[in-house]
Amino acid sequence: MPELTGNFDTGKLPRIAQGSVTVTIARTVEPGHDARFLAWSDEMLTAVQTADGCLGAMTLRPGTDSDEYHMVFRFVDVIHLRRWERSPQREELLGLVDDIIKSERITVTPGTDQFFNAQSEAQPHKSRTRKFLADTAWVYPAALGFTVIVAPYIGNLDLLPRVLISTLFVGATSKYATEPVRRWWRRRKMLPQGVVLR
Repeated sequence: MPELTGNFDTGKLPRIAQGSVTVTIARTVEPGHDARFLAWSDEMLTAVQTADGCLGAMTLRPGTDSDEYHMVFRFVDVIHLRRWERSPQREELLGLVDDIIKSERITVTPGTDQFFNAQSEAQPHKSRTRKFLADTAWVYPAALGFTVIVAPYIGNLDLLPRVLISTLFVGATSKYATEPVRRWWRRRKMLPQGVVLR
């Protein structure tokens, strides 16, 4: 099994990935060895959960369209992950199933906020017309606010200063007021609300 944290200077780890780190290992098993693998994964989970810095671990069984088992565990930082990765206990446990593992794929994700922010900022696919209408709907309140609140006070200015002020107002409102609301709305639509997962 390859190293989880890669081959680089341990002293650089905190700068590479600050905060918690999540590891997902997808494995396929030789036919007829699922029971042995599940017994082993229980043993591996017990071991990793007692490791210093582990925040939790779980195994996900294959779905209907897949034959991959997923083991997911999380550590407080990459330093603690590296210690687990190099522990004799882990090496010994991995040696117990080398003969029944067909394939193995590892994903290491630093932090969790970055993941959820990326998810919430993902733009759903829209046609050009729908995107134009959606953008217009979000810009309209800023333009209306400018017309009602600011425009009466700058009506005597020349054209270029008025356009500059209106552009700055609408741009700042879109970035600092409208965009956070849009991000919140996309996240709310993406993530289940009031659902308890068991």
